[in-house]
Amino acid sequence: MKQGVEAWQPAFAAAGFSNAVIAREAPSVEDDPEWNAEDARYSVIRWLASTTENAYGPHVHDPRTGEILETDIQFHHNVMNLVRDWYFVQVAPLDPRAQTLPLPDDLMGELLAYVVTHEVGHTLGFQHNMKASSLYPVENLRDPEWLATMSHTPTLMDYARFNYVAQPEDDIPVADLIPKIGPYDTWATMWGYKPIPDTTSPDDEAATLDEWAREQDDTPWLRFTTAGAGAADPGQLTEAVGDADAVEATRLGLKNLERVAAMLLDATSAPGDPYDDLEAVYGRLVGQWATEMNHVAAVVGGFRSQQKHFGQNGVRFTAIPRQTQADAMAFLNDHAFLTPMFLVDPEVLRRIEPVGVLDRIKRGQTRVLRALLNADRIERLVEQEAIDGPAAYAPTDFLADLRNGLWRELDAAQVRTDAYRRGVQRAYLELVDGQLNGRTPADGDARPFLRGELRTLDRTIAGALVRVSDRATRLHLEDARDQIARTLTPPATSSPATDGTALAQGDDADRALVWGLAGVLPNPWAEGANHAAESCWPDLAVSSARP
Repeated sequence: MKQGVEAWQPAFAAAGFSNAVIAREAPSVEDDPEWNAEDARYSVIRWLASTTENAYGPHVHDPRTGEILETDIQFHHNVMNLVRDWYFVQVAPLDPRAQTLPLPDDLMGELLAYVVTHEVGHTLGFQHNMKASSLYPVENLRDPEWLATMSHTPTLMDYARFNYVAQPEDDIPVADLIPKIGPYDTWATMWGYKPIPDTTSPDDEAATLDEWAREQDDTPWLRFTTAGAGAADPGQLTEAVGDADAVEATRLGLKNLERVAAMLLDATSAPGDPYDDLEAVYGRLVGQWATEMNHVAAVVGGFRSQQKHFGQNGVRFTAIPRQTQADAMAFLNDHAFLTPMFLVDPEVLRRIEPVGVLDRIKRGQTRVLRALLNADRIERLVEQEAIDGPAAYAPTDFLADLRNGLWRELDAAQVRTDAYRRGVQRAYLELVDGQLNGRTPADGDARPFLRGELRTLDRTIAGALVRVSDRATRLHLEDARDQIARTLTPPATSSPATDGTALAQGDDADRALVWGLAGVLPNPWAEGANHAAESCWPDLAVSSARP
């Protein structure tokens, strides 16, 4: 814990401060009977005996000046479960110490230090910088020399957890799989704290601060999250590593996930113990797969962005090239919507539940479909085509590519659809129905485009029924046609969708789900005038929907 606090010392040393951040153990009553953790003169890390899997770093500051006065970092005990599971699921193939649970104490110490350093960053005034992980080329994340000095993300204040892009053959030292203080952190500490001589007011400092800020034009990894970009910029997503090229990073990440899937039984085997650890890490494995697929989904209709102001050359938002978007959609059709069979291991599943894998896979796939089909994304595609013409990935092309990928079995000489594919196809129909008939139905071009997709699909199913080879497929396809008819011409007595598929149509839908999983933690968006706190460790596991 002390090492995690004092990890910030080199950044402050570069700004001209020696031993700027120091951690000490609280004195005993005998050593200092007057010492009290509630005393505003002391900044404290509070270890909470809590099953909550989270931590957060608030601070109290003077609203007139921004001066930070003190902090009480809240460190819930069971955040250890979270970082243990994430480390295992993301990089166990790269670190022999992580291939058996529980993790050894030295490794757990490194993981806790990482959590502490991130939270201390908040108390020092540093915000999350989700753009950082997209500012290094993917190939650099497999280069031991690069990682030794630059880490796999420019800042520890990103949500880039562990380097799941690296491969076993890259021989990355295990110490470099965990984020550390990076070049952005050192630069931001200079910008925020380094004294500027011969100035007498904040206005006098503006020219120097502006000169420092312009370094981002030539050094991309000094950039900060673009204001107003939101989820339109796939480089600003959470839980991402290597999102400069989300398809390549996810392709490499999938290799590691498949390796982890093969380790599950050996890693969690403890004679006499129940299968709790096996169930927990399996759920997080499915969640990691869905999360990485969503990084690819964000490329569709996306923009690359850089925060700029008058006086800087170029625009703030640049549409991602058409072919890059189309390649992302093709990747999802092959890796998200075709069943990830490495997650379907009866030796694992029959130890943790009597039934549930169909629900788990469908829930993960539905997360990706919901991200693709939300109204904001379709609207961006429409506008990209309106501005860029044939250079854009047309929304009608995107929707056709998605439909053709999801229903590719219909083109076969003998049509057969298994239970996993039936699940994702039903999810597609449910989500489109929510978009057309939900509480906040799609408008603009999204409505006719989605209705047109359903009509085309209905004709394709009708033609495929003569080539169906089994009763289950026939009943599924007949039901799909019934669903399409109800969506296109809903009964007069129907009520808006209430299953949640249409309740959050914007790009923040998935983020709202993630924050909701934080449970009892304070709302990170509802901070007071002089008390700031951020919840930093959302749980992305996809558990079974069954009780």
